[in-house]
Amino acid sequence: MNMSRFFPYEKSIVINALYDIIEALGLYLNSANSARGMLLVSDMEHTGKMCIALNFAIPSKQTQVDIFPGGSNLKFAERWGPAVLNELSERVKRVHQQGEVK
Repeated sequence: MNMSRFFPYEKSIVINALYDIIEALGLYLNSANSARGMLLVSDMEHTGKMCIALNFAIPSKQTQVDIFPGGSNLKFAERWGPAVLNELSERVKRVHQQGEVK
């Protein structure tokens, strides 16, 4: 199970939005490597984990976001992955409409 979506923004914009989304959804950031674009996320009870990987896409002002299970609990990523991607899509759409990102 792997979920993926492309966003028409540079990695720094996408990763900052993800930090906000993780907090807003009440999830817990276990670890982050911003340089590599890798986040490991769980819920506050640590019942499951998922990895969020950001990859540069071509053209360079695009970022691919992949979400996959971070352990044996597939249901966690199946539950939270779509929520994270949908919220990220909505946030970047709002920001784009407001003209805050060029």
